Formats: sequence, structure tokens, C-alpha cells
Amino acid sequence: MSFSVSPITCSISCLCGHTAQEIALDPLVKPSSLQVCHCNPCRYTSGLLCSSYLVLYSPPILSTSLREYKQSNNVSRWFCATCGAHVFAHVKQHNKYLVAAGLLTTPDIAQTESLQHWGVKDTKDGGLAIFLTGPRTNEKGLCWLEVDKITDEEHSRQESSCLEDTGHLDSDRLHARCHCGGIEFYVTAPDVSSSNASSPWPDLLVPYHSASSDNPQDVKWWLRAGNTKYLAGTCACTSCRRASGFPIQTWAFIPKSNIFKMDNSSLSFDLGTMQRYESSPAIFREFCNRCGATVFWHCQERPGVIDVSVGLLRSTNGARAEEWLEWATGRVSFSEDAHNKPLIQMLETGLQGKISQT
Repeated sequence: MSFSVSPITCSISCLCGHTAQEIALDPLVKPSSLQVCHCNPCRYTSGLLCSSYLVLYSPPILSTSLREYKQSNNVSRWFCATCGAHVFAHVKQHNKYLVAAGLLTTPDIAQTESLQHWGVKDTKDGGLAIFLTGPRTNEKGLCWLEVDKITDEEHSRQESSCLEDTGHLDSDRLHARCHCGGIEFYVTAPDVSSSNASSPWPDLLVPYHSASSDNPQDVKWWLRAGNTKYLAGTCACTSCRRASGFPIQTWAFIPKSNIFKMDNSSLSFDLGTMQRYESSPAIFREFCNRCGATVFWHCQERPGVIDVSVGLLRSTNGARAEEWLEWATGRVSFSEDAHNKPLIQMLETGLQGKISQT
């Protein structure tokens, strides 16, 4: 006698809601064991330090609200054409469709119990994996989207291509580039201009959080390590999750005066393939309209400091770019809003463990 297992039915929605639909998850692939990929293609296509997908039981509806990006001969990704959220991926060799884990609207379906890490080798420094301290079922060197397709030789060739593509400038400029190359800019080290910006609140939390307060002393909280580095942090807020498609957003807080186009002109928000989405009144998010990478968050209330999505940064030292960034380890911003609370608790435990090691 054989028994069939019913698919797990749930709904998804991006930030703007244009991609909302019902989906069916594969019941044979436990959603509680989250696959987290840190490889170069996942970082550069998402703009984040890692991506996470769940396996679908059947093909989704690929509506006209979605834009396809053909990452390779074996992998296509779809993102929302309005808000930029990554939504689906397709592994063509096995005809498997995947859904971005941050878009599920029902929180009790995919609560993480264990982690499967992939592509950590690409980060050079461990990336966000060093902070994700939960139980691990495995740790593989390749991107799990491509693992059955790419040989070690092919992976080495792709890795070399990625390194050649980074366009490292010099020790005083940090290169940033999405996967397709439509968005490309560089960051300069903190200088006198970095202190000219101001913020109405005193840390990386936006003022709508209950723990936020005013900043009457005009603290330049984005400058760290004796004004030699920028602050970076993790965010689990609903807007970031649904705008990216993934549960953990990573931001670096950089003065606009220290961000330049590749022709050395000052940053403007009409850069390359950049597209803007106004997620709330006077609050703006930019993404690449060709590969879907998250790029910036900024607002009229704090125009001089831009949130830069860390997955775009091409530091020679590693994905966390710690020669440029000092990571906030006290807590995950808006952890109380987290949809996947066990995952964010793992992250906060790892971040706070970093404090005890320093």
C-alpha cells in the first residue's frame, strides 16, 4: 500500500502586492530546514548577503507582473517588476521551481529548525553564515541552485570570471556592482564630508520603532572605529523582507557624499538600470530592473545617509567587507517584526556571541 503526501498550500506576497498568489510547497522537502545560499551569484542578484528559497510542488503562475532574469543556462529568477522583490527561481536541469522564503504570508508554515548552508566558500570570510548559529545539516561549497549541474572545474572557471568582473579599484575605493552589471558605483572612505550629513534619530533604527528617540546631539552614528569605517547591520522588518523576498536584509549606512558613479560624478538615482519604488510616503527603495538586485533605501527625512545593500559590495577581503564596515552586533533591527522568528533568534544569538569574542 502506498501513501501520497499532500502538498503544503500557502500564499505569498511581495511588498507592493502585485505578485500575490497561492502556491504549493513540496511536502517531501521540509520547509523547516532552510537552505541558505551565500554564493557570489546569489549575493549579486539579490543584493543581500544570502538568499533562501523553498521548493515548490508544482510550477507557479509566472504573471506579467514578474520580470525574468536568466542568471545562467541552468537558472532563471523572477522578481516583481514594481517593487523588485525576488519571487521565484527555476532550476532547469531538474525542472524544479522555488519560491523566495521571505514572501510567505503564513508565518507558521516555514519556521526554521535547521540550516543548510551553501556557497560559503565564495564569501572568503564566511559572510553572514558566521552569525547564523543554528543547527546545520550540511555546508556545501557550491550554490545549491546549480550544485547538480556544475562540476568543480566549471565552478572554478565561474569563480575566476566573477573575480575578474569585480573591477577592484584601489584601497581607497570600494566597488559595488549587481550581477548583470546594470548598477555599478563605488564608495570612498570616510572623510570630512561624511560628518556633514545628519539624522533625526540616533542609530540605525528608523524613528517609528518604539525604542528609537530623537538625536538632539546630532550623533554621527554611521561613522565607526574612529571615523574610519561605516556602520552595517541586519534588518528583519516586514518591508525589507517583502521588498527583497528574503528574511534577512543587510545594510551599510553610507553618506551620499561618499558614493560615486563609475565616471567619478556624484551619486544620482537615475543610475544605469536603477528603478525606484516608493514603499511609504517619502521613503524610497531602488533596485536593478534587469537582475532584481536590491540597491538602496533612503528617505526625505534623512537624505544625507543612504542604506546600501551589502551584497553588492565587492571587497577583496570578503563579503562582510570588514575593512570598510563595522557590524552592529547588539541586535537585529526590528527582530520583533520577524516572520521567521527562530531564524532571526539564531542570527541574534550569533551576533551577540560575536560581542563576547571581542
